[in-house]
Amino acid sequence: MFIAQANFTANIEDRAVLDNKARHAKDDFSGYDGLIEAEVWKNETKSKISYSIVSKWRQKEDFQAWLSRPSHIEEHKHMRKAEKENTSSVNIEKEIKQFELLDI
Repeated sequence: MFIAQANFTANIEDRAVLDNKARHAKDDFSGYDGLIEAEVWKNETKSKISYSIVSKWRQKEDFQAWLSRPSHIEEHKHMRKAEKENTSSVNIEKEIKQFELLDI
């Protein structure tokens, strides 16, 4: 088993952007081979909001196939372009963690 965890954090004023991402997160996984389960977790304080998107896969290669889908690649191209041109007014921190099951 393989688990991928993507954490997104923003200032509470920018919550609409993250709320929208969280609302569509599970749909992004729908229909992909090897997906066991996808969950979205939320942590909110007075000044920050965070979502953790956790996906569980049969194997790492299944996750990598999902990650390589054209819509995901295109989304990241647009994000990089906005960052480079400094046209995005929302600052979202992103942290990715990946885990493999330890069979002991």
